[in-house]
Amino acid sequence: MSLPPLERTAEESACAEALRVLRRRSGLSLKELAAQTPYSKSSWERYLNGKTHPPRAAVVALCRLARQPPAHPLALWERAETARNRPPRPVVVAPVSEPAGVPVPVREEPPRPEPTGRRPFLRHARTAAVLAAALLCTAWLVMAGPWRSESADADVPVSSEPEFACYGQRCTGQDVIATRCGMHPDMVSTHRPAPGLRVDLRYEAGCGAGWARVWGQRIGDVFTVSAAGGEPQTLTVPDKYATGIRLHTPMVATDSPEALRVCVSLAPGGPRQQCYPAAPPSP
Repeated sequence: MSLPPLERTAEESACAEALRVLRRRSGLSLKELAAQTPYSKSSWERYLNGKTHPPRAAVVALCRLARQPPAHPLALWERAETARNRPPRPVVVAPVSEPAGVPVPVREEPPRPEPTGRRPFLRHARTAAVLAAALLCTAWLVMAGPWRSESADADVPVSSEPEFACYGQRCTGQDVIATRCGMHPDMVSTHRPAPGLRVDLRYEAGCGAGWARVWGQRIGDVFTVSAAGGEPQTLTVPDKYATGIRLHTPMVATDSPEALRVCVSLAPGGPRQQCYPAAPPSP
């Protein structure tokens, strides 16, 4: 769906900018992109200009052609997708005032005399009875609430849909967000190669894979995660849009989190490559 500039969210603009950076790195024209992907030249023009939110597969295809890891562009795509699906705020319509016209005379009724005798007592008695009934209902709802919730939960069927989209070797090179492996992983170890930079080794037993999560990174930093017998996976910080946010490397398959290892090569001018094996998390 094409979006006018005023209706485009900030997340969609950031996603379109990341696609333009990838296209420049690929060195391909719109015609060449159309020839090497399932998407037409006009479609790529709309994706790159932010007129249309691209499908996820188009982002993956452009990362492949630009020879760049898909982790950061896909994270931006996920944020834009979430922003697009966010329900709009309800519009509050102010009540329309009646047009000014000839005032209509209102018939005023004379005030009723205050009741005398036993009627005030009866009125107060009825009010007390209503308040007592309301208190009893409130107490019953408070006491019965937990039992009603448990019985309602018991009637809800449990979804049989698998939680994760891959396992073991099938997770190697995959993104932790797209596969849902990054929902509730275990923290294996934490390392601080430089001031302001943090690197976490993380592992999900349900996926049989681990990865490195980083933040505080700078342009040009390179992070490589590996495990015994597995193919190393690398994340390179490409531009300013990949700084100031949390990033993660592609996953590497392993049966044991203790087998994980991460190597960090900081931007030019920083310390030389440092490697860290799995260890208990630092305080």
